[in-house]
Amino acid sequence: MAARSPLFLGLVRPPKLLGLPIMYAMVWLFGGVLLFVWLQHMIVLAIAAILYPVLWKAADWDPRFIDVILTVLQETPHTPNRRLHGGDSYAP
Repeated sequence: MAARSPLFLGLVRPPKLLGLPIMYAMVWLFGGVLLFVWLQHMIVLAIAAILYPVLWKAADWDPRFIDVILTVLQETPHTPNRRLHGGDSYAP
């Protein structure tokens, strides 16, 4: 019975800001504001306004898309075992 309760459904849904998942909203807001402060041109705000529906569609397609991109872009840490398993091309 709890699964059909509107209160339960409201508590378990993912958080959103302006219709975007939190990660998408933070990337959109911080990216737009930082570019605007850096470039100091109104065209940045227009580009941010155009990118909002693009991000909204991307979030609708895959809510974890930005998390996947961030995971792929992270560099593998250098560990002592990396040499043993062929991670580095040099020999000690």
